[in-house]
Amino acid sequence: MMRDIISALSSVRVPAVLSEYQLHDLVAKALADAGIDAQHEVKLAPRCRIDFLAGRIGIEIKQGEHQRGRLLQQAERYLAHDALDALVLVTTRGVNLPGEIQGKRLVVCGMNRLWGVALP
Repeated sequence: MMRDIISALSSVRVPAVLSEYQLHDLVAKALADAGIDAQHEVKLAPRCRIDFLAGRIGIEIKQGEHQRGRLLQQAERYLAHDALDALVLVTTRGVNLPGEIQGKRLVVCGMNRLWGVALP
């Protein structure tokens, strides 16, 4: 399922300026178009809600610039939950994080890498 999720997310083309809610809509559409059943805004624990849950794979969206340390802490917190076997972190700016945390897979999908070159 991870390969299907990454493939679906790789099809998303985002504008340079968009809100996090718009990014949620684009991701939801890409997952649905790929036939991936994903729940939106899933509560994992008190004050711990993940943006999407597809089976046992969490998908968290971060728009704008974020500190690596905070993203790493959030990924660790999510992956500590038994409900998740893996996490896909969708960002509008790429960030370098380890590919595994607590023995669980972490994939960063940087949307800015999908923008490509715009010619007039």
